Amino acid sequence: MMRKYYIISLVLTLPLWGQSLRIAQIDNSALLSRQEIRLYVNVLDSQGNLIADATADQFTLQESTDDENFRPVRGELKLVSQSNYFDGIKLLLLIDNSGSMYRTIDGEDTDDVEAMRITWVRRAVTEFLGSITNPRDEVGLISYNSFFTSHTKPTTDKAKIAALLDGIKKPTGDARFTELYSSLYLAIDEFRNYRGRKVIILLSDGENGAYFPNTGKVHPQLGEKVYTHEEPILYAQQEGISVFTINFGKRGERGDRNLTRLAAATGGVRLDAHDQSELSAVYKSIMEQVLNEYSLTYKANMDPADRRFVRLSYANDTGTAQVTRFYFAGTILGQPLAVIPIWLVVPLLIGVAGLWLLSRAKFDRRRAQASLEVLRTRVGSVSTQVVALQGNKTVIGRADDADMTIIGDPQVQENHATIIFDEKKNTHTIVTDATVIVNNKPTTSKILEPGDVINIGGTLTVFDEGLGEN
Repeated sequence: MMRKYYIISLVLTLPLWGQSLRIAQIDNSALLSRQEIRLYVNVLDSQGNLIADATADQFTLQESTDDENFRPVRGELKLVSQSNYFDGIKLLLLIDNSGSMYRTIDGEDTDDVEAMRITWVRRAVTEFLGSITNPRDEVGLISYNSFFTSHTKPTTDKAKIAALLDGIKKPTGDARFTELYSSLYLAIDEFRNYRGRKVIILLSDGENGAYFPNTGKVHPQLGEKVYTHEEPILYAQQEGISVFTINFGKRGERGDRNLTRLAAATGGVRLDAHDQSELSAVYKSIMEQVLNEYSLTYKANMDPADRRFVRLSYANDTGTAQVTRFYFAGTILGQPLAVIPIWLVVPLLIGVAGLWLLSRAKFDRRRAQASLEVLRTRVGSVSTQVVALQGNKTVIGRADDADMTIIGDPQVQENHATIIFDEKKNTHTIVTDATVIVNNKPTTSKILEPGDVINIGGTLTVFDEGLGEN
């Protein structure tokens, strides 16, 4: 029964008239150091079964900077079967805890705990945790409703996760809504610094329902910001994280209309479950797919571009399959390498090197108070200025009364960005209605971490969290 459901679920996203190929994750963490890219790949036959005996000579790989003109990559392809067994997996479980999760599977109100959706989810996840026996695998837990709650970062302590899952409480009042897209974005932000195979499993029993439009109140963390589904997709693509989505609810209900796109665009699969046994089977089928991936490592072509397209082909005696995905290859100060004039390369590299030294040096001379270290560049030299983050809000912009005023760039708004301090979580979050670039990636909201590089209108700063609370 479990195997049957696994095959039926894949019909929703994978064609079964021929072999199928899926690039689940593109790891570019070794691009600058070794010019290497690692792909995590699934190969399925015409019946949707995983092919476990593929060899390196059955794959061909090409790269392109424009998705049109592809050329073969250099050197040989290094193929490892089931590498995730040996390297371990980082899993992040993102659990819907909105008000509807405390209804029956048919959507009826109930006081019977045994009939609630959340109870079925707890049991299925607990069963799933018990099936993970590899000591290298780590699992994290996040729940979401109107608010994002990170219960634990990835850990090998499965009992801890099960206990935290049991401790999730029913939301009340304005907490009952479903910030699906923003929660996925924040989960990616929390997950991005891990290495290796990274998988988010997102469970939802309905549609995205943002707090601000539903309540008319400013969100304590997000302000008036309403996330679209494209924002977590782009972030997951930038960070090389695949998202598997689960629609859990009444049979025939489609769930959020973007669950399929969230999965497909990031290398995952969208699956459906309508009772506890189906949900258990779905979690196990996701793990089966991830554990049976191939890792395929190759030398990138290093053509100048901010993103490169990968075209992977597979062929055996029964047919062929092909898939194309892209990865972000890196830019200089937010600009594609191809458009940077050569006369700017040397000073840019000097500035980047100085910024890197600045971000590393801060750990040796930590300040008691959170601050921004502003990078100032002149010909042949790099200097810094420290701006302390005082109080719960620091406004950055062009206005004279801003806490940090930036002059000289008309694109910077009067109050361009705000850094908000959360006393309970001891976190600083930068939010903006415009766009800032953090660690060379555009964003409108991000929880800051020590060493994060922020670019606002060409002004570069490094965030230092300090030694204690403000």
